[in-house]
Amino acid sequence: MLLSCWCYLLGLICVLLGASIALAPDRMARVYRALPRSKAAGRVLSTVAWIWAGYAVWTMGLDFLQPFKMYIPVAGMICIPLTWFWLDNLLPCRALGGILVLFPYELLHAARVHASPWRLLVVTVAYLCIVKGMVLLLYPWKMRQAIEWFTAHPALFRLGGVLNTLLGLLLIAVGATVLRG
Repeated sequence: MLLSCWCYLLGLICVLLGASIALAPDRMARVYRALPRSKAAGRVLSTVAWIWAGYAVWTMGLDFLQPFKMYIPVAGMICIPLTWFWLDNLLPCRALGGILVLFPYELLHAARVHASPWRLLVVTVAYLCIVKGMVLLLYPWKMRQAIEWFTAHPALFRLGGVLNTLLGLLLIAVGATVLRG
């Protein structure tokens, strides 16, 4: 995928999440407070994370994995229900951490070959997502604590939504202008 498409995708996600918080902070605070313990969200996010992890391992091209490559889809399908059973506590936080660690792989490959110095904006966002994902994988309760703290301060919660929206608009603008093509 082109780097501009990554900008559009990340920008759209940031705009949608940020605008929803900025426009309806009370309702979104309830949604965010319920997220860390939601079984449905945990199952959906963990399924996405395991499928993505299987795809990443499949496409990495590591020679020592070649004899086992045909078992990767089976291992992924086995890991999905085991994760639901053994890691059900704060599963959405862990799964979101996994997704945040996995998605920059393709993005960084696209950014590496682009000549514009603006690519470093996208690279910075990608590395921040990787670090945030590692924290969520190791300490999933930190997401719950951060949500509780931010939602307890409505003005700060709304400001975070506005800043997230502005970041999304910046990513979309950079993708549409400097990183296009």
